[in-house]
Amino acid sequence: MKENIRGIIFDLDGTLFDSCGMWHQIDVDFFKKRNMDIPKDYNKKIAPLGLAKAAEFTKSEYCIKESIEEIIKEWHDMAVYEYTYNVNIKPFVKEYLELCKNKGLKLAIATANDEEFYMPALKRNRIEQYFDFICDVNEYKGTKNTPDIYLHVANSLNLSPCDMAVFEDIPRAIKSAKEGGFFVVAVDDAHEVDFVDEKKKLADRFIYSFDELL
Repeated sequence: MKENIRGIIFDLDGTLFDSCGMWHQIDVDFFKKRNMDIPKDYNKKIAPLGLAKAAEFTKSEYCIKESIEEIIKEWHDMAVYEYTYNVNIKPFVKEYLELCKNKGLKLAIATANDEEFYMPALKRNRIEQYFDFICDVNEYKGTKNTPDIYLHVANSLNLSPCDMAVFEDIPRAIKSAKEGGFFVVAVDDAHEVDFVDEKKKLADRFIYSFDELL
């Protein structure tokens, strides 16, 4: 990590949460219910969008007959249960957050997820107290296809991008954070092995596990 880092913005799913496998299974089951195989690179396409925009994209791109509202409800009902009872943080995440707070860093979350999903998991894993600011799809309506969400979080913490790091697991989001002037750490995820080389090229640093930073 750079010496001058004063704050860190974390993505949630696939970065702090070991949840990408859960979302992938929801996607698989969604298309299987319609006698379809999950499209190639589907997760990569929808990951930066947030639930509502992902539903719009899915309905339009794959000619799903259900309404956007019905698609969202189907995903919603499956996801709420998983986040409430099953989604856990990745190994050494809590130890790293504790280390960062002891160093006086400001910590934030920037996620395309919704509070109804992630907050039960943050509380059950006992890490919600580490964060000074959380920016989600209700706080910020844009996607991670541009740097704007990261710049919004930095401004909310009264920090400059050059003084901050962003932790992300999706190539498009990594690229956006770099475009915003942040130091970017790409995080490996077992469910995204096809993107490892791309993430290594885009980011300033790549980690397989948070214990590398302890």
